Amino acid sequence: MTMALLGRYALLLASLAAGYTVGVGWWTNRTHSVSLRESVRGAAVAVALAMTAAVLILEYLFVTGDYSVQAVYNHTDRALPILYKMGALWGGDSGSVLFWGWILSLYTAFVAWRGWPREGQMTPMVVPLLGALLVFFTGMSNLVVDPFRLVPGNPTNGNGLDPLLQNLVMTIHPPAMYMGLIGMAVPAAYILSAVWTKVPSREWVPVVRRWMLFAWLFLSVAIVLGGMWAYMELGWGGYWEWDPVENASLLPWLMATAFLHSIQIEEKRGMFRWWTAFLGVGTFLLTLVGTYITRSGVLKNSVHSFAGTGVGPYFVTLFWITLAVSGFVFIQRRDTLHDRMTLDSTLSKEGIYLLLNAFLTAIAAVVLFGTFYPIISKAFLGTSIVLTVYFFNSMTAPMFMGLIVLMGVAPVVGWRSAKWQTIAKKLWKSWGMGLLVGGLAYLHGYHSLLQFLGVTLAVFSLTSMAQEFYRAARLKHVATKAGWFRSLGEAVVTNRRRYGGYLAHMAFLIIVLGVVGSHTNNLSITRTMIPGQTLSVGGYQIQYQGLKGATHPGYQMTDAQFVVKQGRTTFTAAPGLSFFPGSAQPVATVAIRGGLMKDLYMVLEGSPGHNQAIVQIFVNPMVAWIWIGTYILAFATLLAMGAPMGGDAAPVRNWEFNPTERTPRRRMMPAEGSDRA
Repeated sequence: MTMALLGRYALLLASLAAGYTVGVGWWTNRTHSVSLRESVRGAAVAVALAMTAAVLILEYLFVTGDYSVQAVYNHTDRALPILYKMGALWGGDSGSVLFWGWILSLYTAFVAWRGWPREGQMTPMVVPLLGALLVFFTGMSNLVVDPFRLVPGNPTNGNGLDPLLQNLVMTIHPPAMYMGLIGMAVPAAYILSAVWTKVPSREWVPVVRRWMLFAWLFLSVAIVLGGMWAYMELGWGGYWEWDPVENASLLPWLMATAFLHSIQIEEKRGMFRWWTAFLGVGTFLLTLVGTYITRSGVLKNSVHSFAGTGVGPYFVTLFWITLAVSGFVFIQRRDTLHDRMTLDSTLSKEGIYLLLNAFLTAIAAVVLFGTFYPIISKAFLGTSIVLTVYFFNSMTAPMFMGLIVLMGVAPVVGWRSAKWQTIAKKLWKSWGMGLLVGGLAYLHGYHSLLQFLGVTLAVFSLTSMAQEFYRAARLKHVATKAGWFRSLGEAVVTNRRRYGGYLAHMAFLIIVLGVVGSHTNNLSITRTMIPGQTLSVGGYQIQYQGLKGATHPGYQMTDAQFVVKQGRTTFTAAPGLSFFPGSAQPVATVAIRGGLMKDLYMVLEGSPGHNQAIVQIFVNPMVAWIWIGTYILAFATLLAMGAPMGGDAAPVRNWEFNPTERTPRRRMMPAEGSDRA
């Protein structure tokens, strides 16, 4: 028996076990049979084991170079390093669909094995819902994009991997993206299950919040890793261009971010219940939209998409089925989605969160419209019109500014209602710091309105949240007489959810400062240089030494050698061009000298001969702040996830809703501090 045939058997077993999980799982919900329920748990684990076997077998075929398998033949060759051979698994449709299904199977097995004892009323329905998705993915692998399909003949070498994908960041980016996107199916399944079975929110909200936060973390990191790859590989000096595939990942991130804020109002005040449920399921629906954008090839104006693949229509079908099922559940159980309390005042934490949700949803709507505008314009105007970066920037920037202001105001606004005088008294220092730094930025070249406002508002919100950490440390210091750093650490650990959220917001604002700074005072020049020539750009003295050729396994490379001086520091830079067999265009190897305040970014465009080099030089300010902000964001999210399920702080009063009663009754339930974010 060949390894490819063994992989097919593993996929077939996974598909059968997934079907059992769905069919018997639904029947168990009606009969409540303990033995059948245990068999469903076992079937979910069996799917994960079978999918793991299939993935390991395909990875083995990639690493050993079995070019008789279509996926291996299409995306590897003998010269490809082993790391990229392993990463080639998700380089095409067949491998990526298998990988997607594998991650989903691991999520499902974890929910079935660990979630059932803890969330017994919901999990029996969650597992069949996730199992239905597994039926889809295993069916795709078995019937549509077979990863073990053989090629005619007995080829001894393959076509190789796209040179642009031969990058360490791109090896990490797709798994992180899949972990985030597929992970959002779990909270959606829990929401549908909770709404259908009328589970009280105090039981499902903590579970759903943690699952969504976990998936959101991976998606956030994956989006920035994608920008890092574009910055390192594409040689255009940027990291985000509102490409359709970039937008495909941003859309569910925006919706998930809105959900994570909305669910706090559901947990704390029993409000926005319908909206919270819609956001949770809508996030998963947008992952399917994003997959359609990436895999269908319907939008030709992308440098990332899998053009011409055939899986797009299947994901469209899955989208409509999921939408129909979700709509049916929400309509049938609409009585459980009534708000338990009403909005007392717009000037309250509830009102701030409502505005924040409105901004995030509006940004998502603009991005969705702009992304699909080529199709819309083709249908109504007869010609396909691609909206430029200017459209997305001009439409979303004001809303992002509004978000930043709300992030700074939210910590000092109380629940139910607040007074302008109290808010102004708490925020005057933050506004003063924002205006001071904004004025200094204006003197250093931040002259446009968006640049000035971006810095001013980001610093305002950063200062506002920093003050929350100071207040917490001061209270702990006064109470315990411990040192300031110890007091701060104890305050944060005691209320990890609140201060993890604040730190995540601060990380986002650091990223905002990086984005604004990278578009201010940046330089770009293109020069044809001869050996010995020196060029002065943005504080760098760049001397060209000449061209140097080298042969590497699978490709040849030409480097342009430079000696660069920056103050008292001297270093070398070697931007180059790599020539791969079968590739019509060389691939640029970008030389980047990173720094906290600016990057030197050099791209070799070519050579007109006589050892001359055509080089493009960028000086990009503050790009490192984007990467630093991402590291802080990841830490902050893990900190918030480390909080106990019921929250960190003392109990607070909440409402328990009984659909049969007209008046809700008061009860005590564990929750967080009164101003968590």
